[in-house]
This record gives sequence, C-alpha cells and structure tokens, in this order.
Amino acid sequence: MLRFSLFLASMMAASTSTAGGGSQCPVDTVPIQIVNEIRSGPEAILSTAKTSDSNPHFGAFVTAVTEHVAARLARDKLCIDSANSKKRSLLQFVNWPLDTSGNEPLAPVPSLLDARPSDGCRISSPWIDLAFERRPVPWIRAVVRWNQRQLLADQAMLAGARNVSAGLAMPLKQSEFIHFAEGEYADSEIDHQPAAKPIEERVPPDLLWLFRRAWQSTRGPFSRGARSAMNRAMEKGAERYTALVIALIDRCFASSGAEIHYNSIFDIADLISLEQYKINTPIR
Repeated sequence: MLRFSLFLASMMAASTSTAGGGSQCPVDTVPIQIVNEIRSGPEAILSTAKTSDSNPHFGAFVTAVTEHVAARLARDKLCIDSANSKKRSLLQFVNWPLDTSGNEPLAPVPSLLDARPSDGCRISSPWIDLAFERRPVPWIRAVVRWNQRQLLADQAMLAGARNVSAGLAMPLKQSEFIHFAEGEYADSEIDHQPAAKPIEERVPPDLLWLFRRAWQSTRGPFSRGARSAMNRAMEKGAERYTALVIALIDRCFASSGAEIHYNSIFDIADLISLEQYKINTPIR
C-alpha cells in the first residue's frame, strides 16, 4: 500500500509536468546505489537494483524516493538523460540496522561535501543529504538513509526523552548493543539486580525508548526481543519515515541557491506533522 500510494503521488506530479508541455523523465535515468553496513553495491538503475527480499519496507522506500525524485526533476524539466548529467548524478541509499552484524567498522559513509550547486539547492539532515543543479548541466546527488537508530532518536525526542543527541544517529557495534540490552537493562530492570547508577545514566535515551517498549522477558536473550521490537517499530514508522524524506526533497526543490541544514526532528515541524510521525501504538 505504501509503495502504491507514493508511486501514485509521484506519477501525478510527473503527469502534471507532461500536461504543461514538459516531457516526463524516466525513473531509470537516475543512477542509484545500495549501501549497507559493510559494503557499497554497484551503481544501477531502479529496475535492476538489488534490495533484500527480507526487507520489503526498505525496497519500497528506495522505489518511492527514486520515483518522487524523477517526478520532481520532470516537473522542473531537469531530465538526467545526457552522459554528463548521469556521470554527475547518483542516489545512494544507505541501509543501516540498529546494530552491526559483527564488530566490523561501518562502510565509509558517503559524503556530499564536494557538491556545491550554484543554481539549485543543497540540504543536509540526519535523514538525507541532497544537492542538485539546474543548469547548465542538470545533476542530482543524494545520500538517503534508512536508519533504524535515527528512527529511535526521533521517537525518543518526541516522547520527551532528555539528552538525545541531535544530528546523525550512528548504528551501534553488536557488542555495544548487547551490553546495553543484557548487561545494563535486562539485569537491572527485569532481573532486578542492584546497580550503582540509575538506568537513565547507563543506557542511551533512544535505546531506553526501545527497551521499555519491548517484551520485558529474559526467557530468551533480551537483545533478541529488543531487535524484534526495533523491526516492528521500523515497520510501523516506514510510511511516516518515507514521507519525511520526501518532504525534505520537496523543500530543497522549492528553493533556489539555498543551503539548508536540519539537525533534529523538531527542526522540521514546518514540513511534517510531528504528531503523525510519532509512534504511539505498541511495538511488542
């Protein structure tokens, strides 16, 4: 449903451009690349991009964002169809879990620091970094993040948690996550073992938001239950997260020559409804 509704909205935008005399830009003219926690995939076009079948929400996210970008380019008659435009253009989709599958360092984080459009826009935020140029050669580059820990940070802030760090929320190493889940939270909050400090001083606030909404049981590893709760939170928040990223894309396209910065979910209250973005339903 998410993919269909966003695809329909994108196609309506593209059709508006066509009706106004402009030609529609095919989605597959915009190169994309999938980047996971340890490696970067090959550059591809949307129809041949490989997304994991086990993560359909990420696949729908990639499709919705790519199609929306193509629709906005078409509306502004900025087709990425020349060799020069394609060479300069790339949408990199970063798929980050809450914690890494091991203790290996993350793959190098893509950067847009060298992208300086003179007649376009550049936007930096925890969810997407985007830059595009209108002329003389149209191009667009973006680092689009599907970031589980970012969703946690957003939700913790909206729930009133204190001391949630602004900016990009980075995934934890597997050993760090297990320590917070098992060695800190489960030991003291579920098994009621004594602790020298309050749990708020021992576990990051975004993780506390998650742990307190997971099943409070140690019949199996609590970290496993917390990961399941994280996956359910991402499922519940997928449509809202996608809408947030699309709102940021629209914000950039609506400006000219601007450099825009956002650091936290509260900064974008004028772009989306924070109440609708907030996850209030159970995630157990």
